[in-house]
Amino acid sequence: MQAILDEYRDHLPMSGRQIFYRMVGLYGYEKKERAYDRLTEHLNRARRAGLIRMEDIRDDRAVVIGPGAGYDGPADFWRSVAAAAEDYHCPLAEGQPRAAELWVESAGMMPMVARVAAGFGVTVYGSGGFESVGAKHEAACRIARRALPTTVLSLGDLDPSGWSIVDAAADDVATFVEEMDAEPPAVRRLAVTVEQVAAYGLETVPQKETDRRGERMPATVQAEALSPDQLTGIVRAGLAAVVDERALQAVRERSERERAELRAALDAYTAAHAMGDEADTV
Repeated sequence: MQAILDEYRDHLPMSGRQIFYRMVGLYGYEKKERAYDRLTEHLNRARRAGLIRMEDIRDDRAVVIGPGAGYDGPADFWRSVAAAAEDYHCPLAEGQPRAAELWVESAGMMPMVARVAAGFGVTVYGSGGFESVGAKHEAACRIARRALPTTVLSLGDLDPSGWSIVDAAADDVATFVEEMDAEPPAVRRLAVTVEQVAAYGLETVPQKETDRRGERMPATVQAEALSPDQLTGIVRAGLAAVVDERALQAVRERSERERAELRAALDAYTAAHAMGDEADTV
């Protein structure tokens, strides 16, 4: 397990399912659900013992809602303003011919995918929750509000459930968008595709007997069967195909100029404020 985490250090955190498929592909680990359960238990014990860092594994966390932490005083506030200035950037979608967003079925894969998508100014959404009518309507409102047409890139399992969830969500979202007198999104599947199964030699499993959605498939593949390198490479190539790199670079350059202006303004304000404080103490 640790060897896999070390190999993919640049892609952490990984989900337990991703580690499971790396164990199967690299070390011949048993490809059964009971084996996955054993691996999960080993991971939990290793994390409790401090053998594996907690933050290296992506799992579901408790949802927390509460008031902000506040500030220790004016100096603490201005430090937060300075930190915000360092993160300043213009919307990366500015100047693009189309808007883009990425739908990911597995929540465990979202942080890894989001790091790639962020460089293109593209937001990642969890499509696993799109069985909710409210979530579909919310997505439709988001798409309809845009002045640009939208391309949706989807990433999920190659199985009847994975396909049907995205297909149903895309159909419902498109219907809602049309009712709002806007252009429905173009939806394109990034992964997992039948071609990728052969190209990458992905591990397959028989379709679950309980999975009654869509047409029966002789073999299914979970998205976690893709290695982190394969996954991020597919996402990067898919985004590069829909994002105008020249417009993206122009926005980055403008962001850097304006960030420098903000730094200078903050430095001037801080210097003037410090002089005023010194005068008050004389």
